[in-house]
Amino acid sequence: MTAPTVLCWVNDFGINAKSPIEIANELSPKWGGILGIDGKSINILSKKYSILIAVDCPTADPFFFQIGREEDKENAEEFLLIIKEVFKYPIKAGVSDFGKGRVFIELFERIFPKIPHQGCVNHFSRYVDMRLPKSKKSKYHQQNEFLRKYIKQILYAQNYNDAEEMLYRFKNIEHLFSAKYHTEIIRSLRKNFRLLTRHFFVPDLPRNNNIVENVIKQLNQKLIQMHGFKDPQNAYNFLKLWFCARRFRPFESSSIKHRRHHSSLSLAGVNTSNIDWLSFSRRKNSNT
Repeated sequence: MTAPTVLCWVNDFGINAKSPIEIANELSPKWGGILGIDGKSINILSKKYSILIAVDCPTADPFFFQIGREEDKENAEEFLLIIKEVFKYPIKAGVSDFGKGRVFIELFERIFPKIPHQGCVNHFSRYVDMRLPKSKKSKYHQQNEFLRKYIKQILYAQNYNDAEEMLYRFKNIEHLFSAKYHTEIIRSLRKNFRLLTRHFFVPDLPRNNNIVENVIKQLNQKLIQMHGFKDPQNAYNFLKLWFCARRFRPFESSSIKHRRHHSSLSLAGVNTSNIDWLSFSRRKNSNT
């Protein structure tokens, strides 16, 4: 099947496919309450858009997505408010990257006050790698390598006391790191330390956003095969179908034993044994 034919098929089926909200209303999944959120950039006719994705971490259910022009405050705020007010998501805690300009952090704290929020340590580790030059010709090569290793020991500590102790001890040698980027990285670590260690105090709260990133990785593989979209509506039609199929597809080789041979929807308490996802996706089959 050629790319144009696939696009036509996807658009024909996707235009009448149920939205994530309609699926939630019909199936009433029982989510675990640990919310993972992340964004992915996508180009549509040479214009940059952002797909925001919400996943229930305990069930690995990618229950909501939204397309916007940017991963900015306006789109992120609408995204989180829909999760709260429309889906009535039973939130206990959340994990996200920092978003552009800390947009996820600030909005999460306002929209979900007093709800524990974990900043993804993997994203912070990548930030450190990006800011610290790796070249051996760098004037601060030894300091850079030490700082990189030390921060990662803090980020991936086995318990909060170890992480806190390492950060406290760092005061004794902090004067050795005099480059401007050293100062900025250290300041960011101190500023975000509580956010990066929240998982030590909340059962089942992951320290990273791997579950959402795995969904994005799978989505990327399919987007490459699509060879682009005509407009945002075509992209939305495709995403409705892809997310619906992904939620019904069983995990065959999950590293988490209890997920194997279950789909994310079945893990959320939905009996999917006699449901064909493509037939279900069509709006005319909805009972709502």
